[in-house]
Amino acid sequence: MENFYERFLGKALARPGRSIGVSVVVFFLCMYTVKFVPKTFLPPQDAGEFSVSFDLAPGASIDATNDIGHQIDQVIRGTPEVEVSAMTIGNQNAEANVGSFFVKLVSVKKRSLNTSQVKEKIREALKPFAQYNPAVKDYDAVGGGQRPFNLNLVGNDQKELEAYTAKFMAWIKTHKGLKDVDVNFRPGKPEIQLQLDRARSAELGVTPATLGLEMRNLIEGADVAKFRQEGLEYDIHTRLVEEQRNVKENYGLYYVPNLNNTLIKLSDVASKIEETGPSKVNRQDRSRYIQIQADIAPGAGMGDVMNDITKKMETDLPLPTGMRYAYVGQAENFKELGESMVTAIIFGVLFIFLVLASLYESFVTPLTIMLALPLAFCGSMVALAITQESLNIFSMIGVIMLLGVAVKNSILLVDYAKQLMDEGMDRTQAMIKAGRTRLRPILMTSLALIAGTIPIAVGLNEASRQRTSMGIAIIGGLVSSTLLTLVVVPAAFAFVDRFRVWSNTKMKSIFTVS
Repeated sequence: MENFYERFLGKALARPGRSIGVSVVVFFLCMYTVKFVPKTFLPPQDAGEFSVSFDLAPGASIDATNDIGHQIDQVIRGTPEVEVSAMTIGNQNAEANVGSFFVKLVSVKKRSLNTSQVKEKIREALKPFAQYNPAVKDYDAVGGGQRPFNLNLVGNDQKELEAYTAKFMAWIKTHKGLKDVDVNFRPGKPEIQLQLDRARSAELGVTPATLGLEMRNLIEGADVAKFRQEGLEYDIHTRLVEEQRNVKENYGLYYVPNLNNTLIKLSDVASKIEETGPSKVNRQDRSRYIQIQADIAPGAGMGDVMNDITKKMETDLPLPTGMRYAYVGQAENFKELGESMVTAIIFGVLFIFLVLASLYESFVTPLTIMLALPLAFCGSMVALAITQESLNIFSMIGVIMLLGVAVKNSILLVDYAKQLMDEGMDRTQAMIKAGRTRLRPILMTSLALIAGTIPIAVGLNEASRQRTSMGIAIIGGLVSSTLLTLVVVPAAFAFVDRFRVWSNTKMKSIFTVS
């Protein structure tokens, strides 16, 4: 192997310009594959568990929600890969029209589909329940329920927000990169509003505060006293019986007190208005907002989705005056991740350059050694594109790890070549001998690193499969940097060292003349 590499290296050094030119072409071709690599913040979980949520129209009873929940539960339990399905009706906000399921899959050894594929299978099975907005999403143990993609449309006019959201939702539901697109706004909640007759109420001595408090006590109830027995204390809570709490039907039967505690018929001081309104109003930075939520489709990237949406809102569907948008959750973290990683890479490259410059007492020689860095990056991108893994926080960490690992091959070659040159050997012969001598250590260390990274790239269990992109990025970068470094660095060293000698000679002549 050493003899073959020595002959090959000798031909490469005979025409170093051609070797570098071919390497540059290979680099740009490899970096073009970045276009085909999905970009996201976190890869899909494969933990064998997820959740399913649904909701009925605002105002639906808990019994109606429970009936639909049981129908959905039968579909989920009918999936062979499902081991446990636990249903919950209602939520912490006392909304009776919503429900959710915790779904646990059988052991990975007993199923051929991963978690993402099972989720997609259940999505298809729940299409007959589309009117109840079923959403299959990652399980959130803390109950936050935030999904990977979240976009807030922020404004002060609620009706304008609702109108724009309706138009925007009609488009975004057709986007191939998103699944189970939903919105946290539900219009049409039935309301009974009481409009006070100011003149009549003033004449009869009924204030708005008194009317509101009395109606609340009648419908919701109030704690009026405490009952004590055998050392225990109980609250006494009073309100109208269930059949009398329907304001729509019993409006003419209610009485409210005036300032003199005389009961006045409610219909004498207020009129009943039947309206529909939002089930809840969300605020951000003292403005109202509506949040659009979705999951990222398998094989799609959050970065591409965000670019499409931003372009849509800036061109075809511009926001009205006074409205704005903001990415939150993982979408916001993805934007910050890109900026942070670029900063980390810049500082990493700078520190490597400064360390090498201090070791070799030259600002030129480190440039040869650091040629391994772009060669490692292109290998990582090709590996991610081939395996269809995403460029995410784990793979980016792997790329940063390559900063320190990839340059070790160059250091082995250049350092030994400089030692031989200091002993009087010709530059070309020194590099050929350095390549022959250092070939085996370079291959041994690279193969050892690749072997140690294989378990990460394979993902031996459900928990580690989320980090497979890190191992793939590292292995791809090591392979490309090892193979290309053995040719590119020696060829570049011929040019760089020649420039170093010329610049040193030039600087000495300038200082000698002065």
